[in-house]
Amino acid sequence: MIRVVVALAIMMAVAIVFVGLAKNRGWVRQNTNHVKIMASLPLGKDVFFVLRCGPEVFALTSGHAGTRLLGRWKYEEWLRSEEEPEGKEQGKK
Repeated sequence: MIRVVVALAIMMAVAIVFVGLAKNRGWVRQNTNHVKIMASLPLGKDVFFVLRCGPEVFALTSGHAGTRLLGRWKYEEWLRSEEEPEGKEQGKK
């Protein structure tokens, strides 16, 4: 029984060292295509979400009646729309 515990401890230590070296040396690529919640807002029984899914941004509501997609943008377009000043149209008048 002691041999089994020692063998498992050695294998676990080797695995931890290997994973650490792989991350430090760049042998493992990090997946950047994950889902990230950028914003959420409760609206009564529903919830409004803005999600980033890889290179795209989605706005949707989710609740008792289901989920409804409100909009879809490329992430670059989303960033450009945030950079535009709010008073831009007032200066055109």
